[in-house]
Amino acid sequence: MPRMDNAGEEINMGNKAVTQGISIRLGGLRDVELIHKLKYQAFLPLYEKYHDDETSPARESLEKVIDQLKQDDTEYYLISSGSNEVGAVRIKHKGKGVYTISPVFVIPEFHNKGIAGKVLEKMFDIYPEAVAWRLETVLEEVGNCHLYERLGFVATGNMKYINDNMTLIEYEKVI
Repeated sequence: MPRMDNAGEEINMGNKAVTQGISIRLGGLRDVELIHKLKYQAFLPLYEKYHDDETSPARESLEKVIDQLKQDDTEYYLISSGSNEVGAVRIKHKGKGVYTISPVFVIPEFHNKGIAGKVLEKMFDIYPEAVAWRLETVLEEVGNCHLYERLGFVATGNMKYINDNMTLIEYEKVI
């Protein structure tokens, strides 16, 4: 269910100084190498910290990103700050107004600038039919958990043990 009316269109993200110049655009197969590169850069520090060989997006192949982009229920939005491509967000439609954010990522040089929160707020606007949003994050990454809770997500109690250092926790935001 791609939103073809937004395909490639840049959407300005607002007027706060911290997020000045942030924009998103709907990505496609033409962007697969860029998405793969940004995903690797964004998740490599977490992979180096947690060594989650089976689950880390930093270890995903280019072919997996191609497969994701080809899914009818998936949309990738590329995130830019000024002229810099700094990350992306994958939105997956699960049916009946339920959407999954899987994942949202920003490269390390642009962390702690309010970008991910602003982008997610824009996703909520782009999908007004949503009745629920779901995502998973690393329980041990307190800053990520705080971001999602600030945006209205609540921990569901569902967790996946990955290894001795890492657990994934599920969050949901019901509209």
